Amino acid sequence: MSWPDPPRWGVNVAWFDGVDSTNAVAARLMEAWPADDAEPLGDTLLVAARQSKGRGQADRSWDSPEGGLYATWLAWVSSASLAWLPLAVGLCLAEAVEDLLPSARVGLKWPNDLMLGGKKLGGVLCQSRDRGERAWVIVGFGVNVSVAPKLPAAETTRPVSLREEGFGGELPDAAWRIIGGFLTRIREALQEPERVRNSWMARSVHTSGERLVLQKVDERVEGRYVGIGAEGQLELEVSGGVRSFTNGTLIQPASQRRS
Repeated sequence: MSWPDPPRWGVNVAWFDGVDSTNAVAARLMEAWPADDAEPLGDTLLVAARQSKGRGQADRSWDSPEGGLYATWLAWVSSASLAWLPLAVGLCLAEAVEDLLPSARVGLKWPNDLMLGGKKLGGVLCQSRDRGERAWVIVGFGVNVSVAPKLPAAETTRPVSLREEGFGGELPDAAWRIIGGFLTRIREALQEPERVRNSWMARSVHTSGERLVLQKVDERVEGRYVGIGAEGQLELEVSGGVRSFTNGTLIQPASQRRS
């Protein structure tokens, strides 16, 4: 399928028929850019029709066949906004999807998975490199538009596509509209952490007291969901106390998994 040129958003846009990973390309571009005192690279969007080595949370592989939206936003942001970046990205994408398909009600799973009816519509992977008061950010996101890809074996949530939920349009149009909705929202969202937190909580798929399992690199934590902290962290009641987490992968307990 040929894709038309994207709208003019005032950002750099690079298109790939196929690539290993748009996040990997962004990382190579970031490494190759001149020293920090050179003219900074403007906001850059990398979009691919398919990925051969897409990655998700905890470095898990992410199946990326044709029929989905696979993109990375490479940009400079205030270092102070890094704590809110994952939640803001998820919220902006959820709102952009609902602009495209008003009948959809997109929920959010911490920190930024897009959910529809208990199934996974898309995911986000945020990476950053701090440079004092500002930071490079690499924000990769995927949305299942025409296909629902196979998810990694460790993923306990079934996938869903917009096509299954009633979207009857073409993939390129959907992709550009979702990307445009994201780009028009993200900068403002990063300046409004309290609004982001409140809006994110309103879309949360988690319920107070729900048992959750958080897999970290060196620790597996089981606890009860308390909420989202003042800086976007996940709060769990563990052994009678509340612990806060800024990273990790939520695993649905076996007793709650859908067949």
